[in-house]
Amino acid sequence: MTERPGVSRRHLLISGGLAVTAPLRRTENTDDPGTRSGQSAGESGRTPLSAQGTPFSETMADDGHAPDEPYLDGDEIQGNVVPGFLKPYMAVAALTIDDVARAKGWLADVASRITTMAEAMESRAKVRDHRGLGPERLNLLGTLPPGLNDAWLNIALSSGGLSKLLSGGNHAGDLGLFADQGFQRGLAARSSLLGDPTDPSAEGNPANWVFGGPGREADVLLILAADREEKGTRVLDEVRAHAVASGLTILYEESGRKLNKIGQEHFGFHDGISQPGVRGRLSGFPGDFITPRTIDPSCPPDAWLYGLPGQYLVWPGEFVFGYPRSAADPLTPGQVNLPGPAWSRNGSYLVFRRLRQDVAGFRAFVAESAEGLSGRPGFEGVTPEWVGARVVGRWPSGAPVSRLPYRDDIALGVDPLANNNFGFAADAAEDPLVGGLKAGQWPDAKADPLGLTCPMAAHIRKVNAREAANDLGGRRASFSRRILRRSLTFGPALGELSGHDPANGNRGLLFACYQASIEDQFEFLCNGWAGSSKRPRSPSGFDMVLGQNGVPGDRRMRSCTIFGSGAVPATLVTMSDFVVPTGGGYFFSPSISALKEVLAARR
Repeated sequence: MTERPGVSRRHLLISGGLAVTAPLRRTENTDDPGTRSGQSAGESGRTPLSAQGTPFSETMADDGHAPDEPYLDGDEIQGNVVPGFLKPYMAVAALTIDDVARAKGWLADVASRITTMAEAMESRAKVRDHRGLGPERLNLLGTLPPGLNDAWLNIALSSGGLSKLLSGGNHAGDLGLFADQGFQRGLAARSSLLGDPTDPSAEGNPANWVFGGPGREADVLLILAADREEKGTRVLDEVRAHAVASGLTILYEESGRKLNKIGQEHFGFHDGISQPGVRGRLSGFPGDFITPRTIDPSCPPDAWLYGLPGQYLVWPGEFVFGYPRSAADPLTPGQVNLPGPAWSRNGSYLVFRRLRQDVAGFRAFVAESAEGLSGRPGFEGVTPEWVGARVVGRWPSGAPVSRLPYRDDIALGVDPLANNNFGFAADAAEDPLVGGLKAGQWPDAKADPLGLTCPMAAHIRKVNAREAANDLGGRRASFSRRILRRSLTFGPALGELSGHDPANGNRGLLFACYQASIEDQFEFLCNGWAGSSKRPRSPSGFDMVLGQNGVPGDRRMRSCTIFGSGAVPATLVTMSDFVVPTGGGYFFSPSISALKEVLAARR
């Protein structure tokens, strides 16, 4: 992915598009407010600048070499953290610990069943090889390689669960070493910070959650994923029965599955496209890299900045404890991030949210908005699908409006070599790819700094500013806010015809994400950007898909600005929340060794 002549992709990433005429090797100012909360510029791994803005020290990447990426402990990291399960069937179970001694015995047994990063990587590679990359994979979506029948299990624990397991042992004081206040206090206590309703009678208030509200917090969360539901159900039944026999109580249980082969969620949009690429290597894995590299090495720095075209590579410390986080220069590792006790290395924070989707309400919103706009200059003939695409930033297939402003095309939507290859700060173009790979032929995305094509309030732009300038400064502020999403839909799809709904609206998303800081990543994205009417940039508005307005007196009202032809603006307004939180919790997903040697250890 390249930009307009004279402007380097690497500089745009470093500067956030703020000074696009500067030389390649300038770095962002050390006073960039993108530094994480509680972290000084000196702690952030930034390269000091001379008065002229030239780095005092040069990196290997500056000398023309790819960055030296760390090897990750593939037999220690749980597989849903990296690379992610991403199976067509998923089930979750929340449990409470009633008898600590017996729970430790159960945990020791379960630890041997946990799917590791190395195991998941091997299977994911088989699926990728089977389906291929590029537009031709449309015909193979939903198919599996011969003989593949995985059923994978991961586990995470809340601060309350850790407190019970650590109490009275050698690590009794370790819970206080976890720096994240979100994790320490739990989701229910932080709910209002996310914009969730504070009215005790509201469905989205923690008092009414199916689990995770006051008095119904989980100690343990199990996540199971499978290629085939039958095997997944069987494995979950075995683990559940063992847990109950060991004195644990099942607080909540639910399963989800893909609605169709391209992975659309209930509002009808292809979900999970723009995942960050995790930097790092796995020893013994073909190609070594955790995130496959598809850009020809003859095209630096793009070949060093991206996995798939447009998929930014992010240092693993943003997601997994004990590894380098991002620095000012995207090709240089920052400081090692270990915001917990020594045994928390190779772990990650897990956020789980049960989100009910008001599909009928969302459909009515885009239909009424289209009807109101279609007679106005600049918006002649717009459809509900057009409005929905501006609210999301993609068409239902996943095709980005930045590349196809006026129509959808499923071949682009499912093409991983093209469906994420765009930015906002500058024109984009195709890079040559490795091994004969070839993306479909689509229009290149044009610079869109004002949000005339992809609105500032579009969901994909509110939660990922990419290389464009934002309220926190530049590229690093966006990189350090990314999360690894691992979600799947629950409940039956709502038909197109109005009438009786057998599910009575009970459908939505089993949302899960991993990160190294709940405060600075998940909570910030919800409250700082999606739930803000002005951030990360204006003219903006709320994220109309999942943003919430929790400001007292605003009565949950949300609005956003979109543009028609000729840069004619229009405002969309709603008093409804289309995504309603109905349960969840904050958890820590420990390493395999921590499970066996610390948490399951007898006192």
